Amino acid sequence: MSMHKPINRRIGYRLKVAQHALHRRMEEALRPLGMTPAQYAVLSALEEKPDQTNADLAEAAFMTAQSMQGVLSKLEKADLVRREPDRHHGRRQLARITQSGRALVERGHRAVEPVEGSLEQALDPLDLETALNLMARLKDAMTDYKPAIGDHAR
Repeated sequence: MSMHKPINRRIGYRLKVAQHALHRRMEEALRPLGMTPAQYAVLSALEEKPDQTNADLAEAAFMTAQSMQGVLSKLEKADLVRREPDRHHGRRQLARITQSGRALVERGHRAVEPVEGSLEQALDPLDLETALNLMARLKDAMTDYKPAIGDHAR
């Protein structure tokens, strides 16, 4: 008999289940706007901080740089993002949100607000800061994780 925790008692699994449910709700909220969660993440990131690289945006949207290239191409063709060469680094391009992109991401914010609200309602108002801090700690734990020799599955 295995001594491992049941899957529904594993924190990584439970996080993934919650993330998957959130992603589905975000897709539903953004679909009427013709936007995907990845596109929304990119436009939101550029709204907060313009002139980001493909790699910066890929990290912000939780995807590979190769996948981000496709997302940026679509956003650029739709005139939601503009890319220009970086004056300081020859081949690097910097993305910037356009006015059309700003208008769309603002509509996106309004569309996902109820989704985010439902997450917050699941917590006691006093627990929101605790939950946000806990999520940051979990992310840091995974960022800092280094497997010990011999920790690999056999």
